[in-house]
Amino acid sequence: MNETKIPRLPEKGRPSGLYLFCNGCKSLYSSEKKVKCKCGKLVYKAQIHIPGSVKRVKPMILQATEFKEALNQFYSFKEALQQNSFQKVLIQKAESRPTRLIECFAYYMGYLNNVGVPSHKQKIRDPKYIAKYDHLFEQYKDALAENGVDWKILKFTEVNDQMIGFIHDYFLVKNGYANKTYNNNMGLLSAFTTHIINKFKFDYQNPFLGVPDMVVTPKVKAIGENEFSSLLDLITPENGIQMKTLKTRKNQRKVNHYKPWLKYAFRLGLYTGGRSEDIVELKWSDIRLQEDGKFDTLETIDHKIDSANSHRISEKDRITKSFAITQELGALLHEMGYERYKNTSLYIIAPEDGLKRSNVAGIISRSFSHYYDLLNTGKPITFRNLRKTFMTSAYKEFGLASTALTNHKNPSMTDKHYFDKEVTRDEAKENFSVFKKKRKS
Repeated sequence: MNETKIPRLPEKGRPSGLYLFCNGCKSLYSSEKKVKCKCGKLVYKAQIHIPGSVKRVKPMILQATEFKEALNQFYSFKEALQQNSFQKVLIQKAESRPTRLIECFAYYMGYLNNVGVPSHKQKIRDPKYIAKYDHLFEQYKDALAENGVDWKILKFTEVNDQMIGFIHDYFLVKNGYANKTYNNNMGLLSAFTTHIINKFKFDYQNPFLGVPDMVVTPKVKAIGENEFSSLLDLITPENGIQMKTLKTRKNQRKVNHYKPWLKYAFRLGLYTGGRSEDIVELKWSDIRLQEDGKFDTLETIDHKIDSANSHRISEKDRITKSFAITQELGALLHEMGYERYKNTSLYIIAPEDGLKRSNVAGIISRSFSHYYDLLNTGKPITFRNLRKTFMTSAYKEFGLASTALTNHKNPSMTDKHYFDKEVTRDEAKENFSVFKKKRKS
């Protein structure tokens, strides 16, 4: 009867940590000559000592059947452990430092999409925000190329003040961007540059930091009562048709902006002062009542703050905002079916459409602009102006206390960005007097 052949493991030439191991009796041998068991289940096994410990090792059964093959597998295993700091899980090593500008563009786009970002640092970003950066980087390259700079080989740290001037002219002169758009674009590019400097420890000063903001005067325009009433009258299926030329098509396409719930949506926006993304998320179960059963508030998540925190706040700790249910808002809720839908989790606006809430918000915005254009006022009014109208009335009537209605922490925010002072001036023309007029006896 033939004896089982013992795998070779010579004492000389054997690296420390390589053994013969019996899968039968679980015995470990440092040399083929020391094998005593007759189980016939000998295999090569690596046991790599963990630096800094006394007896801890990282073991692995090798698949080799020959000594030479076992050596190769042993050293490969040892190298892999050393590269991963002897951890069980794969440790992500620091990224190689990008040097060229386009490499930094590529890295940042991956970063915005959370590629290689640890879970605790990930942010949920609006796809439109990411697309904005993608477009900005293309414009960055165009601005350089038009002035003879080869951006394909340009190093990140070679971008200087002269090149920022090229971008400045590209935005203002070539594209004619408004001051606010210019400021936003320069701000985004500055944020990108600062991130790259901090991330990869570049000894380099951000050249965008010296760019002064262009002067922006907030344009606040409230909508008049008759103007809003006329707008609602225009909301019909027939008026909703628009022939639109799309970028991807040569021929015009018919677009129908009409939705049966649009009037409700516009009125809900006006009576709450909520953004489009606020009102589309409102549910009938968000209605809070007073002790006597009368309407109190509409309480919902503050979606702006929630989004800014990448939705990381727990359901219990989420910051909420409250819309006071005034008489006109209460009447609207009854008109929309409060008695039928109260306490249900249905959305107040367009519950039956089955669309994403972001899509419903987009429909509201685009439809408002379409129908308002039919009024031919020549004013650049959008759905956002309903919010300004609400806040103008609240601030005019309640002053500093209007924050209870506007959900602003500071009334100066309302005064600067949402209060239409023209409304007060118009009323003053009819009702204001420096010295109160005395009644005639």
